[in-house]
Amino acid sequence: MCLGAEAGVRADQTLARRQTEQAIELECSRSDGQWRPCRMGIQKVGRQWWIEIGTERIRFEHDGSGRVRMKTGAKAAWTSVEPSWAGHQVLCWGSICARGAFPLD
Repeated sequence: MCLGAEAGVRADQTLARRQTEQAIELECSRSDGQWRPCRMGIQKVGRQWWIEIGTERIRFEHDGSGRVRMKTGAKAAWTSVEPSWAGHQVLCWGSICARGAFPLD
């Protein structure tokens, strides 16, 4: 396979992934408590998602047993976080909270 065709296959795979990935507009808060516009992307409902606050993307994974891990940067280590409800339509994972209507299952 030539390099051009390889790049085309990767581009097609990326496009297919984007088409199946949902993105939802929400509001998010970090430890400081200030709410800001953010986006939540759902790769696999209930299993893998991300939150973008400004230019920062925070990744999350749920293993199905209640354990959630969070990664705040490409080179950062995964850390365990405790999911918790903090009010009506406010869901938190450690120090990151999101509010709005988003799918859970």
